[in-house]
Amino acid sequence: MTEPDSAPASPDSPGSGKLGRPPRFLVLVALAVVVVAAGWSAVWYFGTQKADAMITAWLAEEAARGRTYACGERRVGGYPFRVEVRCSEPSVDIADAKPHVRATASGFRAVAQVWNLTHVIYEIDGPVRIEGGNKRRPAFAVDTNWTLLQGSLRAPGGQIVRGDLGITGFTATPDPAATAPGGGATVTASRVGIHGRRADTPPDAHDVDVAVDAIDLVVTPDGMGPSDAVDLSFVGRLGALPYPPPRDPEAFLAAWRANGGSIEVGKLSATQGETELRAEGTLAPDGAGRPEGSVTIKLAGPDLTTPGSAGAFGGLAPVMALALRLAGRPADIDGREAVSGTIEMREGKVFLGPMPITELPKIF
Repeated sequence: MTEPDSAPASPDSPGSGKLGRPPRFLVLVALAVVVVAAGWSAVWYFGTQKADAMITAWLAEEAARGRTYACGERRVGGYPFRVEVRCSEPSVDIADAKPHVRATASGFRAVAQVWNLTHVIYEIDGPVRIEGGNKRRPAFAVDTNWTLLQGSLRAPGGQIVRGDLGITGFTATPDPAATAPGGGATVTASRVGIHGRRADTPPDAHDVDVAVDAIDLVVTPDGMGPSDAVDLSFVGRLGALPYPPPRDPEAFLAAWRANGGSIEVGKLSATQGETELRAEGTLAPDGAGRPEGSVTIKLAGPDLTTPGSAGAFGGLAPVMALALRLAGRPADIDGREAVSGTIEMREGKVFLGPMPITELPKIF
């Protein structure tokens, strides 16, 4: 008696040699992934188009004001989560500034998240050359470089409310061909940080909180050896800044003074060798572009006991030490013996009590 023939194998049964249909769940997941990827690609594409349109419109607006920003080549990328703009050999030409300012760099990169184009992180590659005045015979020219320059800007609603800049390995050298003999100085620093944000004051006040720090700052005047490094830190507020700011320094100064502009020195700290300086107070620009106001200072270091022994801060510390010993009062800096006094800045001079210490240069 013969065995009945076995039933033919189902196409979906194991060992049939054919693949069965995938479960419906996997099909739905695959379709969802495709839809999400396509949707996100569309979001990224429109985000990059929006960013490119914003850049193009801003460049056109600036060009109409006499400010030209150019790239050797501009590319937009960053898929899938970022919008990235790369600019090779960028250049800046600000014709409405006085003096006329031009700058060139090796490269520029900026990136933002596709869902938040108002927060931009950027990098600039050195060397960077900055010139002012006539192009053939510039009034000044400075060559700068660094190991790394990174910054960020936050501009919700199209207005910058915060900016941060960090530089490591900074060097700035004046071009001898555009600088009078002995009139320039090379500046170096291992690190520089600049931070600014809109202050918590009414929007029409246009106050900006500022923090600046420099580590191992060295200023070497032409023809002289380098000084000892200085660590510098400033925290304060720039009050009543004109907005939009005039590009002409004299017009900016006049508008700032008319607004009741001020510099609030919350804390100024400078250390060179064993000499330490602390300061706080309020200053304002006078009609000649010099600071005026009063600042309370503290000084500690060898120049207090032996004037001239350290000669810190370009020889200013011994002069301050002598004046403070005559008109100051005992104080301390972090538990270290110091002398304190109030400095008045007026009529282009610095006074400690009735004693003039030094002339004030025009810095605004």
